[in-house]
Amino acid sequence: MEKIQIIDSTLKEKLDALYVGIIDESHLHRGHKAAGGAGHYQVLVVSPRFEDVNLIDRVRMVYTALDEQINGHPKLIHALQIKTFTPAQWEEEGRPQSR
Repeated sequence: MEKIQIIDSTLKEKLDALYVGIIDESHLHRGHKAAGGAGHYQVLVVSPRFEDVNLIDRVRMVYTALDEQINGHPKLIHALQIKTFTPAQWEEEGRPQSR
């Protein structure tokens, strides 16, 4: 399974995400030896589990969900930019709610 598919399915499964958007920015970091072959990604996650959860705890939830991809062997993720929304916030942004 491709790295992006693994990240997508993990977030949908562990956070009940209604929508996951992933941008692979690894190509911008070629030669970054500290990455060890792991990627740089931007993720956007829409989940009802973010209701009444502050921003810092939402980010922690995403990191916890992706712990194996960040710290496991093989390591898939080196750097991660995270944006989180509740379904209501996502709707306010005029975004589609699709799985």
